[in-house]
Amino acid sequence: MLSFPRWLLFTAALAVFLMAKLLYAHASTADVRFLLAPTNALVSLLLNSASEFEPARGYVHAGLRIVIDKSCAGGNFWLLSWLLFTFDYLHQSIRPPRAAVLLALPAANLGLTVLVNTARIVGAVAVAQAWPFGAPPAWLHEAQGALVYLFFLVVSHFGLLFLLSNSSSSRAHVA
Repeated sequence: MLSFPRWLLFTAALAVFLMAKLLYAHASTADVRFLLAPTNALVSLLLNSASEFEPARGYVHAGLRIVIDKSCAGGNFWLLSWLLFTFDYLHQSIRPPRAAVLLALPAANLGLTVLVNTARIVGAVAVAQAWPFGAPPAWLHEAQGALVYLFFLVVSHFGLLFLLSNSSSSRAHVA
């Protein structure tokens, strides 16, 4: 099996992240529908709200007076969590990484991203409905989103480190 130096794998992962970040920055709302559609489905279910997709705007929830658009897609969270999980795996893994594991990470992160975005949007709607002074300020929405993303990023990071350390210690006991 061909083995690459770890620094080269870290560099390749960072390059993939930067290219994907650049592509995501130029994507439209319709381009990120693969992230928006499952998030919208869960938000619709949890908030009992119907929506309609408008390619230029996103998922419009007229009853809630919200639009789930590219800024709600969580693409930056998805890419950042992929990079963090890839670095965690490369750093913790005793054996050389398998391509299958590195390719599976984006799919796993997609599920996490949908769950985190759903939590963020449902939380933002709850805050807006509970806000006693009319519409909450924009900074509050931004702060709530940043805290939700940070919380889930830290928890999932330590969760993955725990899983990786347990799997490597169980392999060491078997050997």
